[in-house]
Amino acid sequence: MITLTGFTDEALATFPAQVRMASRAGLTHVELRRIGMRPILDASPTAVDAAAEALAGHGVRGSCIATGLGKAPVDAPMGALVDGLERAAALAHRFDTPFVRVFSFHTTEHEADRPRVLSQMAVLAEVARTAGVTLLHENEKGVFGDTPQRCLELVEQTGGGVRLIFDPANFVQCGVRPFDEAFPLLVDHIAYLHAKDARAATGRVTPVGEGDGQWGALAAWLRASGWEGFVSLEPHLGLGGRGGPVTPRRWVAALDRLRTVLAG
Repeated sequence: MITLTGFTDEALATFPAQVRMASRAGLTHVELRRIGMRPILDASPTAVDAAAEALAGHGVRGSCIATGLGKAPVDAPMGALVDGLERAAALAHRFDTPFVRVFSFHTTEHEADRPRVLSQMAVLAEVARTAGVTLLHENEKGVFGDTPQRCLELVEQTGGGVRLIFDPANFVQCGVRPFDEAFPLLVDHIAYLHAKDARAATGRVTPVGEGDGQWGALAAWLRASGWEGFVSLEPHLGLGGRGGPVTPRRWVAALDRLRTVLAG
């Protein structure tokens, strides 16, 4: 069964307001990227406690600790990344989710940086395994794992210690046809979906089903296969589709559009 979740921090600044919006929109989960205006890894214990209370008060849970770990130069100090992942794992247990999102480092020299990226991702995968959480890698433009082939390499070279977030819009922005080219290669390793779309000609983000992300074909496969997992709304519709915040009304409209596409 598909469970809808989403990045509510794109619509509202305060966490209690985000949870209220999600609950009123019929969501049982939200993706935890920020608490208030601060990244979740920087949140104080008091803020974390307050967030947990807000979730419990509306019967909403966290689906993933959406860190920015690994969205950094490939030569970033590993000690800080490991510390951050251990913090993220503790938060995952606090919010009762198995998932922690990471990235695979900014690099423009993929071949030259491959050994270092794979070695560092293996370290993070082992930290996650020891901490009892599942490491999710998001395909994003500019990181090592921005193509289907390199995403698969991250999985294989970590012995399955990395699972995948499949983001069709991000693949579109990298010149990849998501369902035709990426999905068949990666399907066995996908644990989570990010829901946004994009136009190949401009890279601009659109509501799901209005770009070149092949959401119709993906949704049909999800229905036919009975796939179970989270589909997380990440509208990114602000700034004319260049990313950024949206109004609560546009956020809920994007969620309704996602539901329509998934229902076929």
